Amino acid sequence: MGRFFASLETRLIGALCLIAALSVLLQVVTQREAFALRKESEALIQMSGLAENAEQFSEAVGKLRMATNRGLVASNASSTSDELTDAAIAIGDQLARLRSSGTSLYDLPEASNPFADLDRHVAAILEVQSGAAGGQKLIARIEKRNSAMARFADELVDRARANREAAQKRLIASIERWQLLVFGTGLVTILVVLLVLFDILRNILPAIRRMHGHLQGLAEGDLDQEIGTFRLKELKALSGPLETFRRNAKAVKNLAFSDAATGLPNRRAFQEDVGRLLAAGAGRRFACMVIDIDRFKHINDDYGHAAGDELVRLIGERMKTILGSEGIIARVGGDEFALSMPLAARGDAVDVANRLVDAACAPFSLGAYSVVVTVSLGVVELDGGEPVDIDEILRNADMALYASKKNGRNCATPFSPSMAEERAIDRALEKDLESAFDKDQLRMVYQPIHSVQDSTREVEALVRWKHPELGEVPPSTFIPAAERSGLMVRLGEWIIQRALRDFAHWPDMDMSINLSPLQLQHDGFSTFLLDCCRQYDIAPRRLFLEVTESLSIERNTRALLTLNMLRNMGFRIALDDFGTGYSSLSMVKSFKFDRMKLDRSLVMDLGQDPASVAVLEAAVTMARHVGAEVVAEGISDAHLIGATKSAGCTHLQGYFYSRPIEADAVQDYFVDSEARASAMA
Repeated sequence: MGRFFASLETRLIGALCLIAALSVLLQVVTQREAFALRKESEALIQMSGLAENAEQFSEAVGKLRMATNRGLVASNASSTSDELTDAAIAIGDQLARLRSSGTSLYDLPEASNPFADLDRHVAAILEVQSGAAGGQKLIARIEKRNSAMARFADELVDRARANREAAQKRLIASIERWQLLVFGTGLVTILVVLLVLFDILRNILPAIRRMHGHLQGLAEGDLDQEIGTFRLKELKALSGPLETFRRNAKAVKNLAFSDAATGLPNRRAFQEDVGRLLAAGAGRRFACMVIDIDRFKHINDDYGHAAGDELVRLIGERMKTILGSEGIIARVGGDEFALSMPLAARGDAVDVANRLVDAACAPFSLGAYSVVVTVSLGVVELDGGEPVDIDEILRNADMALYASKKNGRNCATPFSPSMAEERAIDRALEKDLESAFDKDQLRMVYQPIHSVQDSTREVEALVRWKHPELGEVPPSTFIPAAERSGLMVRLGEWIIQRALRDFAHWPDMDMSINLSPLQLQHDGFSTFLLDCCRQYDIAPRRLFLEVTESLSIERNTRALLTLNMLRNMGFRIALDDFGTGYSSLSMVKSFKFDRMKLDRSLVMDLGQDPASVAVLEAAVTMARHVGAEVVAEGISDAHLIGATKSAGCTHLQGYFYSRPIEADAVQDYFVDSEARASAMA
């Protein structure tokens, strides 16, 4: 029974079958009792007809007795004879009707005597009326026979009436039995239907509604409510897979809305959470920030990606502590966080951002290592309760973060509309740069490099872009635009092709060409460069390939392999901007450079700051110790020449000698320069 009632299908089918069986039973009972009622009704009709005939027979017997009494005292024999004859005929007719209706007449006392030979009985009455002899005996016999007929008629009427009453009682009993059976069967059917309805309303429908609610919740993305248990077998069989689906979907959602490495929310979760936070924060001020870990790649390279993920997690926990319970933090990139928090009534977003910057400076423990990092922040303030575009807010915060990076890192910068204008200009430059190749807006200029020890002629190839609307765009602006837009490889190839084409006309000179890190990572770059040299018949030894310290070649295996390959081909490798970053020593140790180009920041303060001389001498000594030439950039005044020569620099470059010049002026420049040097000698 338990198994039967545990199934929705068997319960419904069983209930419907029971209702159908009761309906059939009710129909059978109704039909059977209807037949019985018809039979009893027919019997009642028959008994009523017999009773009516018996009464008519009794009435006819009564008329005969009254006619007999009148005949015995009347003098008119003809009228009496007719009346007696008519009564006798009526009695005969009623007896015939009674016999034809099946009434038993001969089981009554004297059934065979009273009505036999009624014509003789009538004749005897007429004989008495005529005064015949023996009249008293004849009268007594006549009255005796009349009494016998009257008793027979009365008994017949009583019996007919009794039969009629019995038939009527049987009919009433049959009607009552039919009503009882129909009522009982109908009542049972109604009770069964009510029980089924109660079961449906009390047990089945609530379970189905509950299951429907779970299904609707799952369809709408509500994965927090458990499916629960069900008694019905079908729903129980469905609830198990649904609960498994809910848990799997919740796990997938957690993966979709969280960072697998750190457990922090991701960008998608941040957008939804911040959207709800801002929508519910009418009348309040909020801060949204984007945080980037400075030089995070070095952490991954030095300690491994697992350590990097652990550092990200620790930074996230530290930031969460400062933000408080209402703050939201998410990992939106490898080393980027997005933060949002409500501000106090008089709070300032930049103050909070500076606290985050300061908090990040405290050391982090990564097992056997203790790491110190800095972070850069972009800050956006906004009002709650108003429709906002979270993507736009993050873009604005990214622009402010980019400004922090440009300002030296380890700081927070609030967003300003001018940043959007600058970003729009950058995007326009990226777009216009693509057409600059075809419209011949790019050109090469060359800045001379002077050797301190001999008369070697050398120039550095520099690219220039003359924008049709903005005029001369500095390389510091359009080179990053080329790197962002993916045009750096194409631009680098154009620079090499154009520079070597010009360089082919200067067989007695050397040339320096700046390379982008993206070029070194591009497949086939070394082959392309060597093919260009062969095309213009240029020996690789005459070229210096300059890479910047920011390349971090000791952490970039592909770049290191490419540089080694180029050096083995005969090209000389120079490290540009030497001395500006903390990785100088490790880079010099990792790769043997042919030349170090000192950053102009090491030269420009000579003669003003005594410490700058010590720094310059240390950098030159280190470079010369590994056998590299040293080029001092930024020689803008004559007093800088003596200091740089004294420090041991082998080459000098700067506006004091010459600004970058066009290709057709290069040879004339060196001829004039050598003539001036001879005249001074």
